[in-house]
Amino acid sequence: MSKVTAKYQITIPPEIRNELGIVPGNEIEITKQGNQFVLVLDPIKALKKEWRGKFKGHQKTNDYMDDLRGEIS
Repeated sequence: MSKVTAKYQITIPPEIRNELGIVPGNEIEITKQGNQFVLVLDPIKALKKEWRGKFKGHQKTNDYMDDLRGEIS
């Protein structure tokens, strides 16, 4: 069990750090799923993975953004 410090910091137990491969400097996001909170290791990497290939063979990102919000003059 982890304790919250006066600075609202927590220590992630070693078995969890080892299983997730968490090392100093990793980015971690805490999200709520229902009644539980979940640690997401390297959320930017997960976001990139989710969007990877979406525009493959299609329009360029800038063109997509122009279509989405209207071309800026």
